[in-house]
Amino acid sequence: MLLPMALAIAGPVQDDVVARYAAEWEAAVAEVERAPQPDHPTLAQKVARLVALDEITRQHMWRAGDPALSPAQQIALSLKIGPRMSAIDAANTEALKALLPADGWFRNRRDGRQVTHGAWLIVQHSPDDAFRTRIMGAMGERLGKGDVDAMDFALTTDRVVVHQGGPQVFGSQAGCIAGKLTILPIADPEHVDERRARIGWAKTLAETKGDLEIGKPCAM
Repeated sequence: MLLPMALAIAGPVQDDVVARYAAEWEAAVAEVERAPQPDHPTLAQKVARLVALDEITRQHMWRAGDPALSPAQQIALSLKIGPRMSAIDAANTEALKALLPADGWFRNRRDGRQVTHGAWLIVQHSPDDAFRTRIMGAMGERLGKGDVDAMDFALTTDRVVVHQGGPQVFGSQAGCIAGKLTILPIADPEHVDERRARIGWAKTLAETKGDLEIGKPCAM
């Protein structure tokens, strides 16, 4: 019953802060969409445009969890930005599928890290779980050859298993639990840093917690 009540509260919220945040986001997305493209863009340029659309939305979506906003304002802003973000993620997924090489995934040495890392970002935010699972397998095949970044592989693996309802392998995913940002459950957490080191990801779990500001208040 809480969500319908919250949505009812959010419905009439039309204050200046929510309106300004939403307008700034719309303008930022439109600017990326209208940016001129070369007549014959390279693979790197095509991927970079998808990344720009992904990032500009998430750079504004964080405001929906701004503790300076009231709960009603947070929900109102989420309802304005969230559906469009989902649509962008879906469109980016389909565009990326059309760019995939014949062997199934990109390679640092062949395509450049700008392409492999940018494409990974689109996969990470894709609503297509089956697609992400397939790409995780392709990334794993390239991992030991230096053609995929270890961190990208780890984050994709954790995203896949979390969406499947299991404990994560590398401890990269966090969620808002009881009002605080929390690392989601990890399988065999005592050896997580060993697993990270084994694939070539030098960052420890403690360092990841620091990067994510684990423990900070959250509302979404």
